[in-house]
Order: sequence, then C-alpha cells, then structure tokens
Amino acid sequence: MHKTIPLRYHMLVYRREQIWLPAGLWGLFALLVLFFHDDPTRAPDIILGFLNVVLPLMAGVLAASVVVEDPALELQLATPRPPWWLLLERLLLLLGLTAVAALAYQALLAAAGMDAGFLGNPLARQLVWLVPSLALMGLASVVALAFAQGMPGALVVGAMWLFQILFRDWLAASPWARFVFLFMGGMHPESPDLPANYLCLLALAAAFAVLAALMLQREERYL
Repeated sequence: MHKTIPLRYHMLVYRREQIWLPAGLWGLFALLVLFFHDDPTRAPDIILGFLNVVLPLMAGVLAASVVVEDPALELQLATPRPPWWLLLERLLLLLGLTAVAALAYQALLAAAGMDAGFLGNPLARQLVWLVPSLALMGLASVVALAFAQGMPGALVVGAMWLFQILFRDWLAASPWARFVFLFMGGMHPESPDLPANYLCLLALAAAFAVLAALMLQREERYL
C-alpha cells in the first residue's frame, strides 16, 4: 500500500489565484441564481452555464498544473512511491473539489426553487458535469506533461472548450463528432446517442489518464 501524502500539502500546490478564480465564478453564478430564480426562461441557461459549461472548463484548466507546477516535484518523484500515484492523488483531489462546487451549486438551485429536472434524474444531473470534466482533466494532464508546463495544457483545454462551444450545433448533428461532444448531456439530454457519447468521453478520459501516467514515468523530464 502506497503512503498517501497529507491533504494539506496537496492544497498548497494550488496557487491562490487558481482557487479564487473558480470560487469567484461560483459566486457569480450564485448571484445569477438569486437574481433570476423566478424567471423560468433564464433558468436552463443559468443551470447549464455553470454545471455543463463553466465547471468542466475550470476542472480542465486546474488539472494542467496539478503536477508539473509543483515546486517540490523533484522531492515527490524521489520518494519510493510510483509517479502515477502522485498524479492519481492530485486528480482525485481536483475531482473532489469540482464535485463540492457542483453539489453546492445544485443545493443552491434547490433552495432558490430552480428546477433542474430537465436534465433527468439526480444521477443524470451529475453526469452532466462529471463526464466532460473528466475528459478535459485527462486532456490537460497529457498536454501539460508533454510540454512539462502547465500553461500549454490550460491553453489546449481552453481552445477545445471554445471550439466545442462555437460549433456545438455541428458537433451535435455530426454522425461521428457527436460522440466527442463535451456538452451533449446538458444541451441534448434527450438524445438517444447520449449513452454512447458518455462512454466515448469516459474512454478518452481513461486513455488520457493512462498516457499521462506513462509519460510521468520519464521522471528526468520534470526535474
């Protein structure tokens, strides 16, 4: 059994601006909920805006720096633990923080009387943010490790996110691109292709994670 690094240390790796920006965006969407909770025409956009669009982007951008931007990375890689264990711990921590943000937002929606039922049952609502978050976190990890810098990973995630936002109608209608459309669960929850879309995105996330773990085996690149 590999020894786990204390949670407090992992939290120190995240620079202050990397925490305050997501918190600020959560606060912004919380204000939108409070201001427009009684406007049914705006509710779907406000709900999806955070859960299906903004939250996965934040997860992907933060994932780009969870390992390569660690100032004590050399010491971490010098321990007897396998390098992939560090990557796993960091990504699980980030996923946990993302889950807290998502669940807290849904609790606020419920308290404000905004109905997210159009997304399906409670499990389906979690998949709306979870699946695209995992895909972008995996992509960010691979690119960041490929360049040994966090910035390229964040830029690629941002570019992919923007591309899918701009061409969302084409992606949803494409006979093949629909399976890698990050926002299918939120924008087209009734689509019969949604299960296949989720499976494809989860497979990509798993493949990215494995590739990132293999890349981290070349420890000398990151020292």
